[in-house]
Amino acid sequence: MKERCWILVGDYRKGVWRVQRRRPAAGEPATVAFDWRWALAREERCGDVVGFWHTHPPGAGTAPSARDVRTLQAWCSALGKPLLCVIGGSEDPAAYVFADDESAGIPIGVPRRVAHGRWHVARQA
Repeated sequence: MKERCWILVGDYRKGVWRVQRRRPAAGEPATVAFDWRWALAREERCGDVVGFWHTHPPGAGTAPSARDVRTLQAWCSALGKPLLCVIGGSEDPAAYVFADDESAGIPIGVPRRVAHGRWHVARQA
């Protein structure tokens, strides 16, 4: 199964991440490249890149891999803000917040589709 990835655009208000998946990309099992140039240009233009959503191969679970952690830490450093990481696969997707370039990711909940192409992720109580 090929992995897939999307760039998340949206915002964070009142404890809820409101996101849309953009710029889908497909890769190989255990690796996927996305349009990083688009992500940087979008952030410069709109300031609304809030993270990334990607899949893991069957059996790999939905916890961030060591590569995921390094990648999100680097993006937090590059963009200078916390980012959302959503990981799906053969299981329901799980969401993590990376606060900065030293964060290992804090689990916050399961994305919920609220409209066509729109998702909400709220911290679980």
